Amino acid sequence: MYASKITDTEISNNRIASLPTRPNASVAFGGKGYSATEMKMAFDKLSLIIIDRFNTLLDDIRRTDEDALTASIPTGIKVGQSLQKMLLEIPGGEFAGYLKVGEESLATAIANIYAEIESIKAMLSN
Repeated sequence: MYASKITDTEISNNRIASLPTRPNASVAFGGKGYSATEMKMAFDKLSLIIIDRFNTLLDDIRRTDEDALTASIPTGIKVGQSLQKMLLEIPGGEFAGYLKVGEESLATAIANIYAEIESIKAMLSN
């Protein structure tokens, strides 16, 4: 996973409020001597950090390798199981074998439902 939190330091260092009262005034007068372009960049700075971190988070969510966000989220269903591992077990049916529906697995519950349907069909055809 490549996403990271935006720290309080990053926020405070990049806030518009962190600029001097007159940022375009010369340094001698307590400013930073910013040009119009530098002022625009100062106003955009924190927003661009947020956009960058958000895009990195979206990329992490979409990943499917060991660096994926889902690889770092525990499911709580099985010890040591990540969300990524669980999602990979769904297509092959492994997940249905241990997902509980009441006291039985989803696979068993579905098999019992099919058996009941077949039983009802057999009764109706007699």
